[in-house]
Amino acid sequence: PKMFARMLPQEMAQVATNTRLDSGRLEGWKANAAASITPVASYSITANTKTLFKYSTIWIGSNDELDFIRSPIAEDPWDRIYYTGETPCPKMTTPTLVATGNSYRLGIPAPVQFTTAPALDPTTSANLDTEEAKSVSYIYTYVSSYGEEGPPIAADITHILDRRSDQSVVITFPSVVAPNSYIAKKRLYRTDSSGTFRRVTETALGSYTDSLSDAALGEAIPTTTHVAPPDDNATNHPDGPMLGLISLPNGITAGFSGKTVCFSEAFLPHAYPVANRLTVKSDIVGLAPMTNGVLVLTKEKPAMISGLDPRSMSMTEIDSTLSCVSKRSIVDMGSFVLYASPDGLVKATEQGLSLITEPLLSRDQWQALTPTSITAYQYEGHYVAFYNDGTESKGFILDPRGGTDAYVKLDFHATAGFNDLENDQLYLVVGGTVVKFAGSSTALTYTWRYKKFYSERPVNMGVAKVDIEGSGTVTMKLYADGALKHTQTVLNSNVFRLPSGYKSTEFEFELTSTVPINSVCVYETAVEIGGG
Repeated sequence: PKMFARMLPQEMAQVATNTRLDSGRLEGWKANAAASITPVASYSITANTKTLFKYSTIWIGSNDELDFIRSPIAEDPWDRIYYTGETPCPKMTTPTLVATGNSYRLGIPAPVQFTTAPALDPTTSANLDTEEAKSVSYIYTYVSSYGEEGPPIAADITHILDRRSDQSVVITFPSVVAPNSYIAKKRLYRTDSSGTFRRVTETALGSYTDSLSDAALGEAIPTTTHVAPPDDNATNHPDGPMLGLISLPNGITAGFSGKTVCFSEAFLPHAYPVANRLTVKSDIVGLAPMTNGVLVLTKEKPAMISGLDPRSMSMTEIDSTLSCVSKRSIVDMGSFVLYASPDGLVKATEQGLSLITEPLLSRDQWQALTPTSITAYQYEGHYVAFYNDGTESKGFILDPRGGTDAYVKLDFHATAGFNDLENDQLYLVVGGTVVKFAGSSTALTYTWRYKKFYSERPVNMGVAKVDIEGSGTVTMKLYADGALKHTQTVLNSNVFRLPSGYKSTEFEFELTSTVPINSVCVYETAVEIGGG
């Protein structure tokens, strides 16, 4: 901890690994339990796995850092999910598709322009002298097999026709050009007397003959701005594909590309109008949902975007230098968000930011964990994190509520995880195998090294007693003036003698066990401890 070892409170330790103090005694966190999980598409969990996601009754694994969200559409008949992070673009999939390792590009592209101009039939009206012609123009859109509609082609002024009531218009559609975009149909729109494009028909055919009157036209085109999210088209999106997908209230989804936050239309997770985008000052690291909007975490100052309508979001830069150094460290804890900064772990609420590790770890101690490597998960109100400092790959648990066990190290490392809230279980990938965190009935081996105790006069600690709960062994180490003086294997709660032949003013005690310990007593003589 940050505090000098002699100045620590009685209930705090110099070293606490795998230790819990919730019950008021020393005990270990429960060990991880084996989990029987078989990801779809013949994916094998390995030490390179970075993403684990449970989708209905199936599991998805990946070596890429993916961000998944479920469909915001109520009773979605296809049970779709959407994700970012996989080359070359944001994607959508279903249980049927993902079972075979397949997916589609997220978003519907604008169609190919007409290569054959719309044509009048007959070319000459019989009503030339009795009826004034009406000028009409046509556009069309692609529609996916899931009913998603994209933006239209650009209206071509060279294709405007002067049409009378005895004339139809023959529309010839070009071949669909939309790689991996599951296009099933086209929707055709025509201008009415006011110049508004209104729906004529939806068809899967290569051509259509329009003979509708204005009165028979359908709704005005609703998807003029419904472009796909940023993808791998470097010309249109030099900052690359959209990443960091999250789900927000009111059916809105959001992601980012470079310095730009992109919001979807409500309940249309395939449509990301340019007007729904906001730009921050610095490159974005990740996003986190908040009660009233989105927390935008960047390489410099964070920002808060508020609003319920994607077309009218407002952004406020937070006056703080607590930048984010790891997207995978960002965890939604419920009423607040935690993330790794260069200075420590940050708690973000609607009221502001605070550095919650400041009382526990110095900046140097925090930096020694290599915060850029941190990946973390929420478990029972705890922040369960893992890091790789280049020498060791381990973890830690932080309780943002504080208390005696606010910060505890873990002696293992996970490369991926998934918090299954429905079943109240955190799944982790440890050593290339999926386990249930703290899911065993047995405890991890824990280590607790007390603060340094100081005596004003040199003494020899002569006896000790470790009150063990149940059966098991405890290894106790006695240090005097920093040197190991004795190691004792404790089998029960009886008093045992410590070695003589030295005196010291500074003592430390370290306990390692798998069984709970109620108390530890160390004295100069057996009389002080109550007999011997």
